[in-house]
Amino acid sequence: MTEFIKKSCAYFAGTVTFLIAIKTCFGIATTLEVMAFITSLCAIVCTTIAWLEVRDRIAPFGKRNCTGNEVGSVSLTVRRALEAVKYASRDDESIALQANKIVRRGLDKRCIQYKDYKRWRQKNPAVFTAITDDCNQLLGFFDIFPLTEEAATGLLNGRLHERDLTSDSIVPFEYNADAKKIYIASIMENPQQRTYNHIVARDIIILKCIEFIISTFPAKDGRMLFAYAHTNMGERLLKNAGFTNTVLAQDNKQHRALYELSPDEYKESAKAFDVTPGIRVCSLRGKVAPNKWLYPTAERTGSG
Repeated sequence: MTEFIKKSCAYFAGTVTFLIAIKTCFGIATTLEVMAFITSLCAIVCTTIAWLEVRDRIAPFGKRNCTGNEVGSVSLTVRRALEAVKYASRDDESIALQANKIVRRGLDKRCIQYKDYKRWRQKNPAVFTAITDDCNQLLGFFDIFPLTEEAATGLLNGRLHERDLTSDSIVPFEYNADAKKIYIASIMENPQQRTYNHIVARDIIILKCIEFIISTFPAKDGRMLFAYAHTNMGERLLKNAGFTNTVLAQDNKQHRALYELSPDEYKESAKAFDVTPGIRVCSLRGKVAPNKWLYPTAERTGSG
C-alpha cells in the first residue's frame, strides 16, 4: 500500500507540473471550474495507473500471517515453477540492461551504470545472475560479488561504500574457487513480471540465489558471506538465514545494518540444503520451500 501511495503521488505531481508548464508557456486561459475538473481527472488517472502497477504485488498470499494451507499452496506452486524457470544466458545483454534499469529506478539511482557493470561482468560473469521464465521473460536477479581482501575489509569495517567498489575490487572469474569474502549485493524481483504471483516469484529468486551461492561458492574453510540490509524484507531474510548483525547502520559509510555469516555458520546453513550437480532445483531437507527462511510469520538485501 505504501508503494501505491508513493506512485500515485509521484505520477500526480509530475502530471500537474507538466500541465502547469504547458499552461504557462502557451498562455492558456482557464477557469477555476476547468482547472478543478482537470486536476480531479489527473488524480483519478494517476491512481488508476499506480494501482495497475502494484495490484499483482498485493496478493492473497501477501498477508503478514500465512496459514499452513497458504504456505503449503505457495510451496507447491514454487516447486512446479522451479521446474520451468532457468538461469538467463550470461551473454544476454538485454536482460542485463533491463536489470540495471530496475535497480537504478527502484533502489539506487546512483548505483553503477550498465556500461561500467558490463566490464565487471566481463571480468567475472558470476557477479550477475538473472532468472527467467520459459519465455525468457525476466523474473528477477541477484548480484553476488567475490571480493578481494582489501575491498571486503573496506566494506566490513565501514570505511567503503558499495559505490566505491570498482572492477579491481572483484576477484577474476578463474579465481572464484579461492575467494574468501562473498558479498551479497542484491536480490531483486522484476516488478513488471506477470508470470507468477509476487510471493511465488520472490521465493523462486531467493531459492535460485541460495542454489547459486552454494554451488558456485561452496562452504569451505575461511569463506564467509556478508550483506547490507537495505529493506525490511532483506533484513528479515538475513536474520532467518542465520546471519549476524555485526555493524549498526550509523556506524558505516553505507548507512545500513551489516550482516555476516561466518565460515562455520555458513557450513551449518549449507548442510540444510540439497544442491545436486546437474539438478536445477535447490531444496531444504527435501522441501522445496524453505519455510524457516521465507515464512517466519507466514530481498534486495543490498543495493546493486
